[in-house]
Amino acid sequence: MTFRITVLIHLLWVCGKASSRKGVKCGGILSAPNGNVSSPNFPGLYPYNTECSWLIVVAEGSSVLLTFHHFELEYHADCAYDYIKIYNGISEDEGNLLGKFCGDICPPQFTSSWNVMSIIFRSDRHVAHRGFLVGYRKDMCGGVLTGLSGIISSPGYPVEYSNNADCSWTVHVSNRTVVSLVFLDFQLENNEGCNFDFVALFDGPTVTHRHLGNYCGSNRPPNTVTTSNQLLVVFKSDFNIGGRGFKAYYYSGECQQVLTAIRVNFTSPHYPNIYPNNINCHWTINLETGYRIKLFFTSMELEDRNSLTDECDYDSVSVHDGSSEADPLLGRWCGSDQPPTLLSKANKLLVILNTDRNSAYKGFSASYTGVVPVNVSCTRTEFQIQISQQSLPQLERESVYLGSPSCFAQMTPTVYKIQARFVNCGTAGQKRRNITVLVNTLYINFSDGKQWNVQEYEVQCDAQRKVASVSLITVEERNRLNELARRAEEADVGTSVEEESEPHDTSDIVFISICVLAVILMVIAIVWLVLL
Repeated sequence: MTFRITVLIHLLWVCGKASSRKGVKCGGILSAPNGNVSSPNFPGLYPYNTECSWLIVVAEGSSVLLTFHHFELEYHADCAYDYIKIYNGISEDEGNLLGKFCGDICPPQFTSSWNVMSIIFRSDRHVAHRGFLVGYRKDMCGGVLTGLSGIISSPGYPVEYSNNADCSWTVHVSNRTVVSLVFLDFQLENNEGCNFDFVALFDGPTVTHRHLGNYCGSNRPPNTVTTSNQLLVVFKSDFNIGGRGFKAYYYSGECQQVLTAIRVNFTSPHYPNIYPNNINCHWTINLETGYRIKLFFTSMELEDRNSLTDECDYDSVSVHDGSSEADPLLGRWCGSDQPPTLLSKANKLLVILNTDRNSAYKGFSASYTGVVPVNVSCTRTEFQIQISQQSLPQLERESVYLGSPSCFAQMTPTVYKIQARFVNCGTAGQKRRNITVLVNTLYINFSDGKQWNVQEYEVQCDAQRKVASVSLITVEERNRLNELARRAEEADVGTSVEEESEPHDTSDIVFISICVLAVILMVIAIVWLVLL
């Protein structure tokens, strides 16, 4: 209901802005199942200093397909003069922007992800051309999908699809990436060879490209990744026997990433600019067996909570302790909430960004570090440290050391091993909660010659109880410790200066001076008596 009110308000706004220049009529609300939109005076020159807004609204449950037949506007590298903007919904939210175009190259086809699409045309006060002609039509199934991610589903899903359906979706993403397709649900008529009802996938925009497979029945097709930036999905049904149909997510490479490096920074799409609306992006962190993952969010700016439910019902970031949404949920955040530091139980984490149809913000910035499984124990005199070689593949033993590079690890067939007495390797005593513990730093050098990458772990031992512990020192924590050390050093310097500037005790000097004076007076008195 709220959304329909929003659209109604927007319709009134469009009506008010339909003509922005006296004598020029353009813009409006288009609700027919198909039609054309053109610049004012097309095919003649469009007028100067004009702004037009069209809102296309078709029946709910269908989408809008745009196809440009002619396009000729003033060119600028950033389309700063004359331009056309296409929105996947209402135009008041830049998160819905599908593209901004100028010049004489026709924009591609566009398909909305729901039943509303907006077109904005603006011209400045100089240089005019013939303008544009674009056709639109209501599309029950199929179309050209250009978003970072989206949903593809059979007509009427999850209600049984119609007979004699023939739908084609072309997914077209950025030239620098590929397309991933994941089926969430799948139930079609089953037969050997999948000749009756089926979904066919092609590694490109047409059926002449490499055929990836035909699928039917109730077994979900495997996850698919293209070799280019386009994917064709074809759905056909025959004249009888149907099913629930299918639902699938597609992702561009920007929106579906598998991260395997020990340390990575990643952000929401387009960060720090606003993220797109209506996306579902996944970052799967997958490290070697034995690692745990420490995840930090350095910035978070999403749409606020639903004021009625106080839940993140609109845009949200969620984190799962594993590689799928079925794994335990560690948390879900929105607005300007700052998630705490998160630590996985194993070697996988899944981060998901979900956004709705309106109100987009900057998004988030995050980083993670793989936590090496370090086994630390201690006696009353030494540290004993072991790390499985499986966790540190292809590292030389000199890359693992305690305190200083001279205290490097020894290698056995299965582990890196350090056995260091407390009097060696820079181990020092520190007060922690009124208990003196022995503390040192374990260094693991992952640097590859191109990038400096050294992890630090604080190891400590309560020698009285023979209890040892280890914890990762993050970059933020290292900076904090360095700052504390700097302040402590400044305090020590200040104290020493004060001590040096303190006045010396002069009582001894006064006493000696009095004695010397008394002796002198005594000598004078003796000399005077002799002279008498």
